[in-house]
Amino acid sequence: MKRLILPVACLLLALPVIHAQVRDVGKPAPPPTGKARISGIVKDQAGELVRRANVKISGDMRLDRMTMTDEQGRFTLSDLPSGRFSVTASKAGYPQVSYGAKRPFRPGAGIFLQEGEHAADIALVLARGAVLTGTIYDEDGAPMPGVPVMAWEVRTSLSGERTLDYAGSEPITIISDDQGAYRVFGLPAGTYTVGTSWYYSGDRFEVRTPTEAELRAAFTPTQSLRPVLTPPPTTPSPEPTRYNYAPVFSPGVLDPLAADTFTLKPGEERTGVNLQMQFQPTSRIEGTIVDSRGLPIAVQLTVTRRSAVQALNTSQVRPGQTDSRFTIPSLSPGLYSVSARSRDASSGAVMWASQDVSLSGGDPTMVTLSLLPAAAVAGRVVFEGTDLAQPPDLSRVTVRLVDVGPAAGNSTSATLDAAGLVTAAGVVPGRYMVRAAVPGAVPASGPAWTVRSVTTGGRDVTDVGFDITDGGLADLTVTFTSQVSELSGALTTQSGAPETDYFVIAIPANRDYWMPGSRRIVSTRPDAKGRYVFRGLPGGEYRIAVTTDLVARDLQEMNVIAQLAAQSIPATIAFGERRVVNIRTPEK
Repeated sequence: MKRLILPVACLLLALPVIHAQVRDVGKPAPPPTGKARISGIVKDQAGELVRRANVKISGDMRLDRMTMTDEQGRFTLSDLPSGRFSVTASKAGYPQVSYGAKRPFRPGAGIFLQEGEHAADIALVLARGAVLTGTIYDEDGAPMPGVPVMAWEVRTSLSGERTLDYAGSEPITIISDDQGAYRVFGLPAGTYTVGTSWYYSGDRFEVRTPTEAELRAAFTPTQSLRPVLTPPPTTPSPEPTRYNYAPVFSPGVLDPLAADTFTLKPGEERTGVNLQMQFQPTSRIEGTIVDSRGLPIAVQLTVTRRSAVQALNTSQVRPGQTDSRFTIPSLSPGLYSVSARSRDASSGAVMWASQDVSLSGGDPTMVTLSLLPAAAVAGRVVFEGTDLAQPPDLSRVTVRLVDVGPAAGNSTSATLDAAGLVTAAGVVPGRYMVRAAVPGAVPASGPAWTVRSVTTGGRDVTDVGFDITDGGLADLTVTFTSQVSELSGALTTQSGAPETDYFVIAIPANRDYWMPGSRRIVSTRPDAKGRYVFRGLPGGEYRIAVTTDLVARDLQEMNVIAQLAAQSIPATIAFGERRVVNIRTPEK
């Protein structure tokens, strides 16, 4: 049984290699050192010492140090500078735990060190990870080796739907052994299902049933060495149906959201979680590209799976298509989008076409992609405020149109001239958001340029999605302001003592802004005196929440955002306003 850690970059996409000139800036500065140190012990839930556990200390200054526990489960890290540190422990079979965290893979509490200070007796408790184990069977009930499977964690997406995602920061794939058995271990407590891996696409080769003509030819003895001339058939024989194994989820369903789920406690081992593979007719897309300019201008074909589980939506990219006809074979049942895109090298004109396809059974689905001119977007950038001088070269300002529709993640960069006029060509119609920035304008201290508003068609579309149709846009206006807001305050206990172990989260009161990557959903941690600061937060109404248990991906999940908002306090801030909101933390 093999355990593979496969990064998302292993998708079946051919990514271009970007060459850049790198300026030699000398050796990197060595990490800071000092005379502080941290020491402690690692135990399991039964109180037994955990030997040879990995211990990592991370600091505010991007300082990372690692060591290993000794025979008594103890560790020490010395020569540390002053600052805030987090301490994490891990070992095979145990989910990673941080000092002060309530659950595995959570950030935990910070340890503040002064110069020369010794933080001793730091105790970390590793809980044995949960286990899912079972057997993979083929369609006839025989054990099936060599199938990549993984545990999928059940979550709620920011849009509110149930979804599946990797159990950790990266997908961990287990390959079934020669008896078809698999064992996924080291899982933190949670709710899971089991299914084929995110990259699984059946066996390498499809199979098909021979036609009657092929069978007759194979079993008919040769009567003569002379060739027999037969007239060609008047109509071609239909393509035989081909079969392959489809991706499945427990106990053997094609729909990942209809799979059986399993809620596991720390150290629990759930056996008999078997998978029954399905030998399904594969589908194919047969299409025609219609281009009024006439091929052979190279066309890039892309077929993308449109599952409700974002992690399953891999793409196949076929560049350089110059024939008007194409076939995309070996597709398992489901929803797909097939698109074509071309760019004229001489004029730069972009043509595009896209069509959604539902595949089932073994019959081909016919599509016609009629290439149309892509949309154009025009507009301007505007600067308001007196705290800063307008940037001298507006062509360096960045304006990006980010696709937030079904093809989320794609973006088109606009060009700006010295006067701030915005133009973007080759924009495929869809739903977009605008992301814009002034280089070097990071609101860390003092005034800085931030986006105040984005408007089009008389509507304010700042930080929300809007549609770009075939006709494009001619009035996109991005307004920057130097009036940087600041929301800050003190985080204290009920008795008034400074609190440092919490996260402070700003959440927009308007749920229209609850979108992945929103600049209005942010978090920070207080300093050693319990002070927190949000700088550059867009003006509006917010809910301010606190929690000791937060990781970055929590801010992309609707159920977490809703829970935090439900136990928050209101705060309203205008552009350029400095607002103080002090927070008393709940009793622990």
